[in-house]
Amino acid sequence: MLIAGIIGQSNKESTANLINSILSASKKRFSIVDSKTLINLDVKRFKAYLSELLKNNTDILILKVNIFDIDKEIFNYLKFDIIIFTDKADDFSEAVSIDYKEAMRKAFSLLDDKGIAIVNADDAELTNFLNGIKHYIITYGFNLKASITTSSIGDLVDKSDIMCCLQRTVFTRNGNIIEPQEFIVKTQSDAYDPYNVLAAATFALVNGVDLNTLSN
Repeated sequence: MLIAGIIGQSNKESTANLINSILSASKKRFSIVDSKTLINLDVKRFKAYLSELLKNNTDILILKVNIFDIDKEIFNYLKFDIIIFTDKADDFSEAVSIDYKEAMRKAFSLLDDKGIAIVNADDAELTNFLNGIKHYIITYGFNLKASITTSSIGDLVDKSDIMCCLQRTVFTRNGNIIEPQEFIVKTQSDAYDPYNVLAAATFALVNGVDLNTLSN
């Protein structure tokens, strides 16, 4: 069972809702849970919870995690296969940023050695933090360095179909290669931050979901 964390202080819910819509249209069996419902479990009950999900043939467990809860005890008993960062560290004050960086270090320590981090390429503070990080990192955003972006901002204003563009080759978790291409994510453009759409689409891609075949 793949364990993913949507980690941040904001935008977790929107990103989770988009992932829910995408995975619901695929054949993946998944569960999305707010970690606040689990953080008071002791190790025995937490492992029993994971065991129950396995018995139900759950393919993916997705935890919505407030980044400042990352030091809670339950996170000592799991490793994330994928983490999605939904915040922009640039938006935090200098005082908060120090604590935020420490929480991010903790989050990366919980990422499996072969895990994937999905991060915002437009976040200068985060980009600096990632220097020296050895994990496989896939970026989303609106600059040329992002792995996945939108073909044009205009698509986000007038249309419910958001045209996304994979700008460079990425690898799925099962080792398949996805070449640069364009694909459409159907959503209500006025209801979602485009960053959340890009993060959710990236998560779907690395899990082998063909977005061109789905009506999301």
